[in-house]
Amino acid sequence: MTVCKIVMYHYVRPIKNSKYPEIKGLELDGFVRQIEFFKKNFIFITAKQLLSCIYDHNPLPENSILLTFDDGLKDHYLYVFPILKKFNIQGLFFPTAETIESKKVIDVHKIHFILANCENKNELIDEIFMFINKHKEEYRLNSPEIYFKELAIPNRFDTNEVIFIKRILQRALPNHLRSKIVDNLFKKFVTEDEASFAEELYLSFNEIYEMKKSGMFFGSHGYSHEWLTYLNEEELDLELKKMFEFNLKINNNGNDMIMCYPYGNYNQNLIKKLSILGYKAGLTTIVGDSILDVKNAFLLKRFDTNDFPQ
Repeated sequence: MTVCKIVMYHYVRPIKNSKYPEIKGLELDGFVRQIEFFKKNFIFITAKQLLSCIYDHNPLPENSILLTFDDGLKDHYLYVFPILKKFNIQGLFFPTAETIESKKVIDVHKIHFILANCENKNELIDEIFMFINKHKEEYRLNSPEIYFKELAIPNRFDTNEVIFIKRILQRALPNHLRSKIVDNLFKKFVTEDEASFAEELYLSFNEIYEMKKSGMFFGSHGYSHEWLTYLNEEELDLELKKMFEFNLKINNNGNDMIMCYPYGNYNQNLIKKLSILGYKAGLTTIVGDSILDVKNAFLLKRFDTNDFPQ
């Protein structure tokens, strides 16, 4: 049985002295130290080696490791890319297509920056409660207190208040309503100029092409970063079609395609559709070593950057 460690990153930037010092991410100097740690203890592999091991049974070095970067953030071009180039490491990058094509800030990132800019989380919760009560009859919603009791369960990274805010605004409410609430909070606590914010936050096509030219790998991370298993069949097929078309646009072919599930959300129906489109592997957010064989190709586990020394 061949195993590999796959590591997941999101924001990697100089955080402390930035415009958003409360954003939850990895400090750039911590990333550099982590790369040095990996160099001493692991052997970096590429996407091609990963797929070759899965499908052709080609062996990998012992203690193999692969670095993945989700969401197509500008951080990955400005800070990550130069370091990977310097050490001759291939990173696997998974941009969300709509952010680049439409200069749109997706809800999950709006929520991150709302949380980073609002010190008093109870103020946010009060605002959310107000919106729920205002639209309770229109959308046949539960009381805000019931949602809080169901969703406010802390995990290893977030408090119960933060988890509640994330879950209620990411998926617990009807799509139209949650987007409306997120937009209002984003304008109030972050900015009204979404297009300019998106340009600063996400990769451009030219940056992607430059990174690819230097050997970086680009896969898929949905079109609009939706919870894919929550979509109906028509919505899912459209989301995957647009995602696939974006993949062809940045890669010029449909070979060696890898999917990174938004929110780590997947099921067998999604895996079947990805296989039909020609995808070869899928990355989850389940923590652990990845077992590299065909039956696990779409169930690859990943570690978070916080699982390793920084």
